[in-house]
Amino acid sequence: MGQKSVKSSVFSLLSRHYIVYWREKEHEKYLEQVDRKNHLLFFSALDHDGHFTDNIVDESVDVEKIVETQMMIEAVRSAITRLNAEERDIIERLYFNDETVRSVAKLKSITHPALIKRRNKILEKLKKFIEEL
Repeated sequence: MGQKSVKSSVFSLLSRHYIVYWREKEHEKYLEQVDRKNHLLFFSALDHDGHFTDNIVDESVDVEKIVETQMMIEAVRSAITRLNAEERDIIERLYFNDETVRSVAKLKSITHPALIKRRNKILEKLKKFIEEL
């Protein structure tokens, strides 16, 4: 084997390695772009303690609104506990069990308009309880 054929073989081998290397590098860049597009997190983004070094912010979630809603739910629950058993039963049947006004009125042996009037008084009472909180 001559000097020329050895050089050409080495050059051929190096150029194949070079092509394979850059093909892999380009494929890695493509996969990282796909991951970023799909909002995937990289292990390389972890610090030595296993925490993400950058803050992850989900801007589609309004945390303030969630907290406000949770506080209102707690206020309503607290107000409902202050009702007497009959009032609580009416509210639970109408708003938590999705029973109709007519079916609850029939169950309570009162007229439909009488239950509506009672329901409205209970709701006013709940409103006052919530305002006190």
